[in-house]
Amino acid sequence: MAIVMASACYSSDYRRTMKANVSLLSDMSDKLADYCRTFFKLDDRQLSSEEMGEFYYTFNKANAFSSSTPRESSRPSHRDFVKLLNEYEKFAHAADEYRLGGKPDPAVLASLLSQHDQVRHLSGKVTEDLKSEPD
Repeated sequence: MAIVMASACYSSDYRRTMKANVSLLSDMSDKLADYCRTFFKLDDRQLSSEEMGEFYYTFNKANAFSSSTPRESSRPSHRDFVKLLNEYEKFAHAADEYRLGGKPDPAVLASLLSQHDQVRHLSGKVTEDLKSEPD
């Protein structure tokens, strides 16, 4: 009985923590897309490299969670979460390169917003996966 309770607890914790990580990645992706649209302007100044660190911290935090759940790696939610992590990381790096480029470029912005859309899509996919997975 204790084993059943422990595994149910673990599964519930996985689901709760996965939802929190997906929400964090999605929210930070939205924030980064907003920054891209304004070419990283905050009031009357440019977003600094230090301030970009929050986007990398988000990736590192979510990646650490993914690495800590190897028993769940066969779940569709976990597999799609890894895809989400990869897309978020690419988006964050590309956005940072755009910021460092020094000038707005409509074609680059369109590409970045497409990457953001992909992050949003995968966030929804992981959320749907979680709903259909047994505890």
